[in-house]
Amino acid sequence: MAIWSELRSIVRWLLRRSDPPPPPGTGQVIQAAEQAAARRRLLADARTARTTPQHCQPTEILPTGTLDHEATPGRADR
Repeated sequence: MAIWSELRSIVRWLLRRSDPPPPPGTGQVIQAAEQAAARRRLLADARTARTTPQHCQPTEILPTGTLDHEATPGRADR
């Protein structure tokens, strides 16, 4: 019976053990890789923004009284 209780305590000890910590510097390597990927995305976005034409047209200022709801006589404001 002593063998079973000893085996049971060993199994419990093994199950309670946490995973070993990652090697030193692993977090820095992961962070550097993520920063490099973000830098590549930013540069690609900037390159795309420089090469695509602007879709904004200059604003046209209309004289007052030319809008449809102002020009229609007898129409009540909403």
